Amino acid sequence: MSEITKEKIITKFEKLINEGKSILQSSGWNGIRYQRHPSDVDYHRWKTEAQNLLKRVCGENSEHFIQIKRFSESTDLNTNSYYFKDCFGIIQAAYNDFREDFLFDIKSKIRAELHDDFLSQAEYLLSEGYVQAAASLAGAVLEDALRRMCDQKEIVYNEETKIDLLNVSLAKADVYEKLTQKEITAKADIRNNADHGHFGKVKKDDVEDMVKWIRRFISENLK
Repeated sequence: MSEITKEKIITKFEKLINEGKSILQSSGWNGIRYQRHPSDVDYHRWKTEAQNLLKRVCGENSEHFIQIKRFSESTDLNTNSYYFKDCFGIIQAAYNDFREDFLFDIKSKIRAELHDDFLSQAEYLLSEGYVQAAASLAGAVLEDALRRMCDQKEIVYNEETKIDLLNVSLAKADVYEKLTQKEITAKADIRNNADHGHFGKVKKDDVEDMVKWIRRFISENLK
């Protein structure tokens, strides 16, 4: 599984920006004109890496990706390294927006990666016989997912609010049906029993179903 983290994204942006500055410097770019155009090899390699990064970070419908994609789709733009400076400007703009938290899609991607990672950890704990720990971890993932759903729907909640109240708020807002609300309540009960040491009420089969259900619920409801 690929790991998408803010630190890795920043590192990749900065690597491309530093390489871009070096290419511009070696080409004698003074902000107005080149002494010589960047090499075609540098242009295509750098542009390909930049386009791939923007696709993953910003999404295919983002303005940043659409702009840099033009330089690959057009034969004239794709074969003329003069436009390296323009591609470099797009990467700089995307990097600035990312650092200033104007790229919202990546937050969802990071959160989805974390949810998947924690649920995988819960599955591993189950396989090793740590049923209660798996239930507690899966419940924490569900609670965080409900918080994110409230954020997306602009539903106000207290930071101390737990699953039950988040669940009620989302159901009242018709985010999902009563049947889903009841299912979440049941999952919350399993988590609470695990957290409070009522181990006799926490069954392995129930926790296995819980993890599978939460994974499916997040996939279907959290965008």
